[in-house]
Amino acid sequence: MSVSLYRKYRPQDFKSVVGQKAAVEVLTQSIIKGRVGHAYLFSGSRGCGKTSIARIFAKALNCLDPQGYEPCGKCANCEAITAGESLDVIEIDGASNNGVENIRGLRENIALAPFSSAHKIYIIDEVHMLSQGAFNALLKTLEEPPEHAIFIMATTEPHKVPVTIRSRCQHIPFHSISPEDIHARLSYVCESEGVSAESEALWEIARQAEGALRDALSLLEQVIASGEVSLANIEAILGAGSRPAFERWVKTLRTGTQEAYTALKAMIDAGASGVRVFEEMFSLVRNMWLVAKWKGIAESLGLSEAEKRFLLDEVSNWTADNLHILLNNILQALTKARQGVRPDILLGMFMLSLESPASASQPQIQQVFTSPQTFTSPRESSPSPAPAPEIVRAPANYDPALKEDMLKIAHDINFVLYCALFSTNAFLDNGSLVIDVMHPYCYDRLRLETHKTQLQRMFKKYGRVILRHGGEETECAASADLLAEFKASPVPQARTAKPSPVQEVPDEPELTDEPTPQTPVTFVREVSAFDEYRRELSALGAKPEVILRKRREEQEESESSDDLQQEGDSEE
Repeated sequence: MSVSLYRKYRPQDFKSVVGQKAAVEVLTQSIIKGRVGHAYLFSGSRGCGKTSIARIFAKALNCLDPQGYEPCGKCANCEAITAGESLDVIEIDGASNNGVENIRGLRENIALAPFSSAHKIYIIDEVHMLSQGAFNALLKTLEEPPEHAIFIMATTEPHKVPVTIRSRCQHIPFHSISPEDIHARLSYVCESEGVSAESEALWEIARQAEGALRDALSLLEQVIASGEVSLANIEAILGAGSRPAFERWVKTLRTGTQEAYTALKAMIDAGASGVRVFEEMFSLVRNMWLVAKWKGIAESLGLSEAEKRFLLDEVSNWTADNLHILLNNILQALTKARQGVRPDILLGMFMLSLESPASASQPQIQQVFTSPQTFTSPRESSPSPAPAPEIVRAPANYDPALKEDMLKIAHDINFVLYCALFSTNAFLDNGSLVIDVMHPYCYDRLRLETHKTQLQRMFKKYGRVILRHGGEETECAASADLLAEFKASPVPQARTAKPSPVQEVPDEPELTDEPTPQTPVTFVREVSAFDEYRRELSALGAKPEVILRKRREEQEESESSDDLQQEGDSEE
């Protein structure tokens, strides 16, 4: 049985490590300066080299003939560690040995001196899988281990490691490996294996690996086993969703024909998941959008020469705004795909979103395309100007003093109408009082028959009362007879002098056929502290809401009186 490529080409010294320059620098300098810690926490995504570097670090510390900070790789200790047979380097799988009893066994053996090495090194992989009890059992040993003991813990989820453990370790983060580094390593492996490979095929493998060199080597091994390392062979193995396939799809999308739909349907029918399809699509369109905004950014995107040429050629047919809309549509489809929407329905929703106009939140951006018959190239389209905001202005004959007098009258008669009249402008037009209502809700309230009658009664000294909103008008007087009756009834006067302490407001008379007595009406009521408070609130007429809260002193006084009454009842 042959050895897998990721095992065969696993780095055996620091100089062979790919894409982890910062982590290697920290470890090698600690060896050179003799400042090796007693506990390390390696964190990073899968396949980025955490366990491999932990083994190299263990070999460098226990090597019998070190070459500076590098292990020799030939001594008995180096060969035993490489083969996984060293008694002084213990590797523990945290996923399957996560109980308290496993950590107790570690604590019992850690005090024993190493057999043939300078250090006894414990490598705990997937340490975040340990139980809470196991972490607690490890805590004291990790804080004060014997001088010969060193802990190296690796995890893909460092946030799941308790902070009490993390604070006792040197935390070294590992990064995803760049596509350039993966491509270089794959080229080296193919050359070492005597396999001819297309450069674009290796770039596609590097993209599909998503920063994990182990995944890239596994996919390369699969491609080598199935035939030649070519782009066509990789597309056949992946099923669908390769970068060249999406480049072809973008070209068909520009034409607005049915090929854009059939190409996506073929990818999904070939077995590609909706999440993977829209992730790859988003990655390509994102690069196009970046290049459309900044031409020189293509050099820093980690792309092959063929990809750069495609972006620079294709982006000339698009505007940044069109690509922005397309990115938003892809992002919505990706969200639905992760929610488990059925692939055929998901594809239909996505194509429908491309046919729809731009959303209301982006009125300045045109849609991606309209229809196959009326399609216009995105390069030829231009963003539609944003509509100018509507500005509400008072009429030229607006009279602030008239509105102030109108508010004073309404304040003493009907406080609801007083509040509604705040968002109005008032002026006289040919002997009629015109109330220009700015808010549609207030206009609807004031148009109620009861309110219209009260408005005409309150402001009959001005003659006709007309409500106006936009291009619509409503006259408060329903008939000439009613208008004559209003003119015959007395006019309520706004209160100007300070009212007497004990006054009350009479009920408002109902509208009847009988003429109203010619008796002056005086509106008086009791004065309280709430009057002054309400006047203060009146100044906040534009505020959306007002909240009244009861005083704490009054509440406590009420509670104490209730308690006294309950005590009296109990004595009785």
